[in-house]
Amino acid sequence: MQGKLRTVEGGPFPGAGAGRLRRGVKALVSTGDAVLLVKESHDDGSAFWTLPGGGLHASESPVEGLRRELREELDCEVVVDGQTDRVWYAHHSRAGTLSSYDVYDCAVASSVDPNPAEGTLAARWVPTDELPPRTLPQVRTLLERHPEVRT
Repeated sequence: MQGKLRTVEGGPFPGAGAGRLRRGVKALVSTGDAVLLVKESHDDGSAFWTLPGGGLHASESPVEGLRRELREELDCEVVVDGQTDRVWYAHHSRAGTLSSYDVYDCAVASSVDPNPAEGTLAARWVPTDELPPRTLPQVRTLLERHPEVRT
């Protein structure tokens, strides 16, 4: 799940000095009454809920990376539609790291089976008005911006 990191001078967020930018992709998968979330853990061991996906390898396109990430994390195949949004995440457990995730509308084309060896502790279909308490704020904000996935 580790994406390519590169040095960024005067990053895209206030007060940023030199740091690392991690490019990644996330899947926004909804059924009309629920959204697919995965449970992962920060480097410090604390758990959180987020959209499936992760870092891009240097040589892959966003769609290739998203398909790879979902195969690794959830042992599933995904149908990728267009990019729908972008979220930024300043890491607290990785000082000086900022992630930029392109978010794509997706549909899963097989069953979902979380892979703990890839850091995926659980996967759950969740109504957007019942998000787990440790859902990342960026995911909450993204879902608020997309009423089409709200239940």
